[in-house]
Amino acid sequence: MRKKMILDILDLIFTLEILISFILSTYNFKYQSILIIFDYLSITYFTIRFIYEFKNAEDKINFFKNIYNVIDAVVVIAFILYTLQIFSTKAFIGIRVINLIRILVLLRIIKLREIKEPALMNFLTILIICFISSCFIWIAEYGKNPKINNFFDAFYFTTISITTVGYGDITPVTTFGKLIIIFSVLIFISGLLTTLQKALEK
Repeated sequence: MRKKMILDILDLIFTLEILISFILSTYNFKYQSILIIFDYLSITYFTIRFIYEFKNAEDKINFFKNIYNVIDAVVVIAFILYTLQIFSTKAFIGIRVINLIRILVLLRIIKLREIKEPALMNFLTILIICFISSCFIWIAEYGKNPKINNFFDAFYFTTISITTVGYGDITPVTTFGKLIIIFSVLIFISGLLTTLQKALEK
């Protein structure tokens, strides 16, 4: 029990590191190289933990039926890409690609939804959808949309769009950005309808 608690705390710490690193990078943070070093440590931790758990799993196939283990597998792929970037002298990967790798790691935030309080879980679910969507929106729109210059702009736009408030002060200009919003809104509405359906069944 103590070991699980320690690992959960480490999971939270390293996930928050990646989260903070992504947000700072969207503000043209002066010390990007330092962020990358901390990211590398975080991803190394997640990779070692995944390999250890996979090695000790009795049923390797059943191991990947757990959505959280699939997410961790994606993190390992991100780690490999990250390592190739760090040790390659010829390849150059811009901040967009680095942030895409960070987003793969941030998918682990889904694990934070293991809460039994319905209201808090619903809030975290919406927050996670908005956050992940905002990350992709920034990747798609930054440099092409003059109204999205940092993470806060992307998060504001995504939240307003997903909750169907839609002030219209910011609109996506790229096809990828439009697809992200369509997909995010559909996920939100689908989740809302499912919640209402369960409530009516009770």
